[in-house]
Amino acid sequence: MLAVAKSVSVVACLIWLSFSCIVDQVMTSSATYEPESESCCPPVSPRQNSIPVHYVEGTHYEVGYSVGRTFGGMIKEFVSVYKPLQEEYLKLYAQPEGRQIYEESLNATKKYFPQYVIEMKGLADGSGVPFYELFLMALDDTLPRNMNVSSKDRGAVGCTSIFVNQPNVQLLGHTEDAVSESLNNYYVVAAHVKPGKAERGGIFAAREEKFEAITYAGHLSGYASGHNHCGLVFAIDTLYLSKPLRGKIPREFITRALLSARSNMNDIVKVLTNEGAGTADGFSVNIGFLNEPKQSRVFHTVEVTPKMDSPRSAVYVSNFSVGTNSLHTNILLHLKYPELSDSAGVTSSVAREKRYKKLTANGQVTNLKELLTIFGNREDQPWPIFSDAPDASEKTINFGVFDFNKKTWTMWTSNPVDNPPLLQLPLTFSDLISP
Repeated sequence: MLAVAKSVSVVACLIWLSFSCIVDQVMTSSATYEPESESCCPPVSPRQNSIPVHYVEGTHYEVGYSVGRTFGGMIKEFVSVYKPLQEEYLKLYAQPEGRQIYEESLNATKKYFPQYVIEMKGLADGSGVPFYELFLMALDDTLPRNMNVSSKDRGAVGCTSIFVNQPNVQLLGHTEDAVSESLNNYYVVAAHVKPGKAERGGIFAAREEKFEAITYAGHLSGYASGHNHCGLVFAIDTLYLSKPLRGKIPREFITRALLSARSNMNDIVKVLTNEGAGTADGFSVNIGFLNEPKQSRVFHTVEVTPKMDSPRSAVYVSNFSVGTNSLHTNILLHLKYPELSDSAGVTSSVAREKRYKKLTANGQVTNLKELLTIFGNREDQPWPIFSDAPDASEKTINFGVFDFNKKTWTMWTSNPVDNPPLLQLPLTFSDLISP
């Protein structure tokens, strides 16, 4: 041991002497040092070719904590630059009325979905972002709309969804269109959730879950696109309503519950109706079932809005059988609820629907190539189907195609007309080892 100690001391002394000489040389030459005129490395593209996938198993809290810990840097960065939160929600939350609206929604959500509130708490703890900031983002415009504050129009934040239900080709294509701050700030969560004892007891009973879902930084999974082990596949389109209701459930928590739904419309409608509370804001869900025979497969679009005088959501189901394609954007087609008719989201939806009709005037989409051509269309600026202009206030940050016959989920980060896909996941969960 003494010999080893001596050897270590001698080596340490030699290292220190060598280091001292290096420091002296650097300090001596620092006065004459001139940096290179050009960086050794090329600039990083604003649109990165990356889709992180996070595999995790545990309780709701453990899953949330793991996601928060893994993507903490991304979540903190996004929260710090997300203008609606920093410029509106936090200021309103600091006022007595804003805090009361926040507490009303939080208490309703705890009563109905304690497991998902706990999951968000894990996300907050893991990322180091205060829980109230994450819940305020989930509340979205509930505070400003109920406090009669003129909320800023964030642009055409929404999505485009297209069903192709033909005899030999059955697809769901979906763009994730979001504020420009969301570019590169998302990931796929592949989770196996086993609820803990403390996560049970809500009106909506906690279930064992296995799902894969695109997830925006700082948000719960579910308010985008995803699928679960029951064979449910879905994609969400935001609706622009004039007044979200206070004391209701933020839509993000209801769509999170969808990831636990059985593969049948009765269970899904029950989740969306949210009997006893109801959604605070509007959204649409585009749904398909992986295990249906292709010759009788039916796709569904469900519009969901608040009910002003009732503790439940209003729900309308549209069905699309074989031989019928369908487009859905960010406007109501069936339910009657006041929309923000002058918002960029509604204006953009009208433009995208007109472009779709022009592109399909000579016939329905019958294959993947034709679907990619539509989704990659950049015409009708500033409201194209695929938004990737550098100065756009909203951008298409992800495009995905669920293939119900091949049982795959293929994703692009850039326009599919110009670029190959980046990621393909099996819809059979063969990428998850845990049974």
